Amino acid sequence: MRAASHPDSALRPAAMWLVVAGVALLSGATASGEVDARFGETPALLLLAALLGGTFFILIAFLGSLAIVVWPVAATVGYLIQVPRGEPVITFDRVWIGGMLVYIALNRRSSERSAYTRPLAFGLLWLVVAYGLRSVTTSATLGGPVATWIDAILLPAILFVACERYCLLGADRGRRLTGALMLAGGVLGAIGVAQRIWGFELATLTGGAVRFDEGVDQARVSGPYPVPEPYGLSLVICLAATLYWIQSRPRGSRYSWALVLAGLEIAGIMLTLFRAAWLAAVLVIVASFGIRPGRFGRLYAVMGLVAVVAVVAAPQLLQNETIATRTQDTDNIDARLATYEQGLQIFRSAPIFGVGVNEYNAVAEQLPPEKVGGVESLTFPHSSYVGLLAEQGILGFLPFLVVSYGVWVLVRGLRTASFSSREALFLTGAVAGAALGYLVMSLTLTMLPYSPSNAFFAAFLGAASGRLDALLSAAQPRAP
Repeated sequence: MRAASHPDSALRPAAMWLVVAGVALLSGATASGEVDARFGETPALLLLAALLGGTFFILIAFLGSLAIVVWPVAATVGYLIQVPRGEPVITFDRVWIGGMLVYIALNRRSSERSAYTRPLAFGLLWLVVAYGLRSVTTSATLGGPVATWIDAILLPAILFVACERYCLLGADRGRRLTGALMLAGGVLGAIGVAQRIWGFELATLTGGAVRFDEGVDQARVSGPYPVPEPYGLSLVICLAATLYWIQSRPRGSRYSWALVLAGLEIAGIMLTLFRAAWLAAVLVIVASFGIRPGRFGRLYAVMGLVAVVAVVAAPQLLQNETIATRTQDTDNIDARLATYEQGLQIFRSAPIFGVGVNEYNAVAEQLPPEKVGGVESLTFPHSSYVGLLAEQGILGFLPFLVVSYGVWVLVRGLRTASFSSREALFLTGAVAGAALGYLVMSLTLTMLPYSPSNAFFAAFLGAASGRLDALLSAAQPRAP
């Protein structure tokens, strides 16, 4: 029985099933080639996706919880797997996270959901249904709105449930999953640093383009993703998971390599050139180390320390032309204010159902631009809240508000549990920091339609939700 717990006992069957998946890919490619010749590209791709999906359903049923721990690190470079390029039918997340439905089906909840996690679960379900219905009514084709719904909403919701059930079964599982998120953040940060040093890019491989910022005469780093926004937010969430892992480690254990990973994550965040991402990272650090229930002095002390560091470092940082230009750019703020004003006008034109998923740009281009401070509005919403309100109206906006409320209730529940649990104590600050980071970036950038950052956030929230329910269930007196 001891041999079964050795890492090799898990890696050997995993390797075997990866070989099986490879055989399925080759055989599926051959079969789909025949279908392509007879019926066209789309049926062939759907056949290949079905064969791969079926294989990974069996694979994840066999691997069980190992599939969840592997996902964060594998998803960093796995995002580059897209068939075909441009409008993919097969992606790593669609196959791997979709396979987690088997894990969910085979592993029922070991405890009842608490009042602190119900609002978030309900809000996610409502968001999945509302977003999906509006996507289908906008365009019923597999690409476009439906693809956005699958990748950015449905898959993260599945991931949330899978991570929640995984972490219900022990504190060691929560640390294992957050450790995987930490490693994923290190990989993403290393990719970004390598891109800056050697000048290569991966955005065009995933349907994007290099984002060149003329204001600073530099390209924004986007890691393996098509645009830099989800790259920055993914790193912010991984940073929160990293700080939780460092603080919750057993006393006396080493964590120097975790600090290296945190440094890579912060470097990647800096290279995105988003002020919102910089602020989000600061909020994660302050919340992770400063939030301690009943100890407001600690929060003030951490905030004061961060302020002192900022004052001391500011003169040196402002000598960097890129940082100075980004921090002193006020036109960018005026453009956003003008954009939000136009976004509200678009909402008022269709307040109940909105103008349709992914339709904001098309509608905005037909309208005269708004101006604030002489700066014209942009044709993209630059806010998850404004964009969702304009594209899906009140019926699509309400579930997102419920999800936001659910995250706040989750943090409040962790705070309650933290009075008696060291684990919940550190989770409270880390989850609050990640939530504040997501909020800040969602207020100033359109983050909701991006799948990578949503998936990382859902995994971290799922881990926190599962651990909270487990802690509260263990604290309840058992019936005699």
